[in-house]
Amino acid sequence: MALSAPVALYARLIRWAFARFYQEFAWTYDAVAALASSGQWHAWTLTALEFARGATLELGCGTGHVQLALAQRRAGFFVGLDRSPQMIRLTRRRLERAGFRAPLVRADARALPFESESFDAVIATFPSDYIAEDATIAEIRRVLRPGGMVALALWARFADDSPYARLVDVAYRVTLQRSPRPAAPATSAALHRFGERLERAGIAISFREVRAPGGMVQYVLGTRRDSQ
Repeated sequence: MALSAPVALYARLIRWAFARFYQEFAWTYDAVAALASSGQWHAWTLTALEFARGATLELGCGTGHVQLALAQRRAGFFVGLDRSPQMIRLTRRRLERAGFRAPLVRADARALPFESESFDAVIATFPSDYIAEDATIAEIRRVLRPGGMVALALWARFADDSPYARLVDVAYRVTLQRSPRPAAPATSAALHRFGERLERAGIAISFREVRAPGGMVQYVLGTRRDSQ
């Protein structure tokens, strides 16, 4: 169903605002994310470490929390990628302050600058709308080795329906995001449609909720099939 002109205009405005949040105002990202998650955003993103294996590519490395954790684990080869130069700078600064260096690549996920079948795992935590684009999905499958895994943390919900959770829910809804309240369904029609797109691209999928401090993180997991 087509959106009305005012609703479509509002949706474009929200996308524009989020783009600014990831770029010019990237320095506010950690603080805003903490407010939106009752201080649990860092812990929620680190649930992706469970799915890192071998050569791992992180799409949308953001401010670098997962990259730092991967460096501290000293396990395997990993690369952080982000389209935002501001996010790349923040990630590099976080790593360097801790005494680490890691390959960081500024690029668009819809045109990954890597050879085919380069990675054992592709992970992303709370990516923006680019993750659902056909070009991104095709690129994820291309760079995965046969049998490689993709793990996408798309959404989280609070463990308790506290007054804070209800207050944050208003902000989520105003910005056209899924409700974080615990009564929200673990999977939705939109998630299933996304899963179907991955399946059509040659990625066998499943859904999984991962328990984290203060809530549950909803993952779409996928394994590259040898042939489509």
